[in-house]
Amino acid sequence: MITDTPASGAERAVLADADFDRLDQLLAELGNDDAMIVEELDGFLAALACAPEPVTADDFLPVVFGLADGDGGDGSDGGPRRGEAALAGLPAGLATELAALVRRHAQAVAASLDAGSFAPVLAYDDQGAPDGSAWAVGFLRAVEMAPDSWDAMLDEKEFGDALDAAEALAATLDDESGARAPSRREREALIDRMIADVGDIHEFFRPYRQAGTTPRAMRVETVRREQPKVGRNEPCPCGSGRKFKACCGASPQGRSSASADTT
Repeated sequence: MITDTPASGAERAVLADADFDRLDQLLAELGNDDAMIVEELDGFLAALACAPEPVTADDFLPVVFGLADGDGGDGSDGGPRRGEAALAGLPAGLATELAALVRRHAQAVAASLDAGSFAPVLAYDDQGAPDGSAWAVGFLRAVEMAPDSWDAMLDEKEFGDALDAAEALAATLDDESGARAPSRREREALIDRMIADVGDIHEFFRPYRQAGTTPRAMRVETVRREQPKVGRNEPCPCGSGRKFKACCGASPQGRSSASADTT
């Protein structure tokens, strides 16, 4: 989930078409082949907003700008914050503008998913057909950033195929896959399914986001609480061979005495 809090109403404003054009231009001006395009960014932010792991702009901007993992810092040592290094080639005003546009869109994506009104930002060809492949790639890149939670979702019977449409669309960009390119109708059907799945995914993770936990953390806590009580005269589960009351279930004084008896 995206945990940045907008400081003003302007930072909550949904991007207009002109803003998206400007964002696309500034991302291109980075001159980094690894930087995202707008469609990919939208899918990436959607997955981050769905997942229960808290992320801030400092976490996701380096990925958006095409920095390798771990590049940059948090600014605490006087150096640039993560993500700012990628903007070094831009004039200061443009760098600030680019980061602000990405943050604004992140807030808008998260808010629309929470409200159940999310609509993806997709690229269209000259015939007006949506692409969706880059959107799927961006979504799956965010999935890779929190594999434990997404694997927990996929382990659920009803959600085992929740990423199938995204993976099918992403595969169309792989020239070496040998897969047949989908027809326009097939592609549109995959996009519709992918976006419907995103809504279901967002709802699956909602309880974890609200509780501030993850499926893995909650599972560990549940196992810890449900561990059966060991009888005091039963063998100690630590494997020592002694009775529980004379081992891990003993008082500190009792453990000392038990240790002395075995020496």
